[in-house]
Amino acid sequence: MRIDQRHVPFVYTLVVLTIISLASFTPRGNQQKVKEYFSIPGPVEYNKTMYQLSWSAHPAANYYKQEYIPAGEKSESFNQMIMVELVLGDIAAKDAVKAKIAELEQRKKTDPLANYQVIENKATGEYLLDFIMSQGPVAEWNMYRYMKLKDASGKKGIQLFAYSKRAYGAATNNFLKTLKTTRTPQINAFAAYAIPAIKLKAE
Repeated sequence: MRIDQRHVPFVYTLVVLTIISLASFTPRGNQQKVKEYFSIPGPVEYNKTMYQLSWSAHPAANYYKQEYIPAGEKSESFNQMIMVELVLGDIAAKDAVKAKIAELEQRKKTDPLANYQVIENKATGEYLLDFIMSQGPVAEWNMYRYMKLKDASGKKGIQLFAYSKRAYGAATNNFLKTLKTTRTPQINAFAAYAIPAIKLKAE
């Protein structure tokens, strides 16, 4: 069922913000053909690595998501991933960040590795959320950039550009050790990265 965006209740907006704040340990369904929504089919180049569009979803009328991984990797067991997400509507970036922080605070109760920091760019209104979490033998580090939608058609919303990196099993110890020295320069590079412009395709 599609929902007319002119009549989306506030409670529905909060549900979508919860969707966009979900952790990336969610299993991916099989897709024979991935649909491209943002006019950025890929590859997306970041930090000298090329990322190909691997998975997409449009689970709510005003929510879209696309994932990109390097050649040879799988969405279910990736080492690195780029994510682009979009929520349409009159939503503030700080509210999307608050939704994610609320999730991370809950996660800290059961995940000893969970940790985060938020960096606000007051000049642009953009937020960068840097966080670590784990599930079983998997450790994951993420950088999320939240900003107002920059869409050529004039649509309003919040867009997310994110980078995720994982380690599995015995490799997690070295992963976390290395991250202590590389985390800050990687955050600085990610904050300065020129994000691909979104142009939502008509359906």
